[in-house]
Amino acid sequence: MSVRVIAFTPQPVSGPAGRYRVHQWREPLRAHGVTLDAAPFFDEAAYARLHTPGGTLAKTLDLVRLTWRRWRDLQRAGAWSLAFVHRELWPLAGAWPMDTLRRAQPRWVFDLDDAVFLPNVSEANRRLVGLKSHGSAAPLAAGACAVTAGNAWLADWARTQRPGRDPADVHVIPTAVDGDAWTPSPANDTAVPRLLWIGSPSTLRYLRAWGPALARVAVRRRFELHVVGAALTLPGVTVVSHDWSLTTERAVAATCHVGLAPMADGDWERGKCGLKLLLYMALGLPSVASDTGVHPTLLDGGACGLLVGDDDAIVAALDRLLGDPAERARLGRTARTAFEQRWSIRAVAPRLAAVLRRAAEAA
Repeated sequence: MSVRVIAFTPQPVSGPAGRYRVHQWREPLRAHGVTLDAAPFFDEAAYARLHTPGGTLAKTLDLVRLTWRRWRDLQRAGAWSLAFVHRELWPLAGAWPMDTLRRAQPRWVFDLDDAVFLPNVSEANRRLVGLKSHGSAAPLAAGACAVTAGNAWLADWARTQRPGRDPADVHVIPTAVDGDAWTPSPANDTAVPRLLWIGSPSTLRYLRAWGPALARVAVRRRFELHVVGAALTLPGVTVVSHDWSLTTERAVAATCHVGLAPMADGDWERGKCGLKLLLYMALGLPSVASDTGVHPTLLDGGACGLLVGDDDAIVAALDRLLGDPAERARLGRTARTAFEQRWSIRAVAPRLAAVLRRAAEAA
């Protein structure tokens, strides 16, 4: 019997978290007897406006319109076997979305792939952080019939919110990537090796922190740093910045030789699920990654890429890979094999489907 699931997510397909935790699962889950219908809060037009400076009136009208749509979707959630709540039900603080869902559909799976229970304060959102929905994560986790978490640290937090509940109902379901869409490219012979970083303006600070180390490497080795999703300049480093689109992301990545995954070491970062590394691994690229958070798990303690700490380690790792194409190829093959076995859609889909079926069918 097919299980029907309505999936609430903040983001449309263009949002990376929504794309990889919800939207991409429709066809893979169908093969396992689960029909998933996505109900994003933001539509594509409103999501684009949200990330464009200005336009306060248009953004306010979007919020009113989309809140009405979310209320209607919550009201009709009982028509499905189960609800799947990715991150939040509403972008602002308030108990009404969960109360509305509970009345319509008391069975839901809560999914988190970020430390959404922590206030993420930045210069851009400092004045609005008190209005954000990070306080809704705890009751959503507590009331869920099961929780899916993108890494073990997030799963441990979820278990603390469910006293007296079976800890086995909290599952680590990693973010997965379509290994048929993200495939290794034929060896490219560009004269200058290319480093790759994929991200957004909000995470650019991690790459900028590697600037001094990259400048040191640039004195000894020729390379280009290709940045997808943000604009960056670094003294002494040749940087090529690309606006993000799914087509651009894949096209640029296909021409690169080494992936970079810098990250700080804090609670917010421990909630990250390593999407950059997963994309690099799917492409068969060797990676240089900060030895923090989920990175050691994804890279199997360094067997699938190079884990680094201080600037000296970053310089040594990049010097090693830029100077040794054979070592790049070896690490890239190892990374792709590990990806196929553990982090691809093909590997993860049966696990996610089993969680959803069990949650829907439990009395």
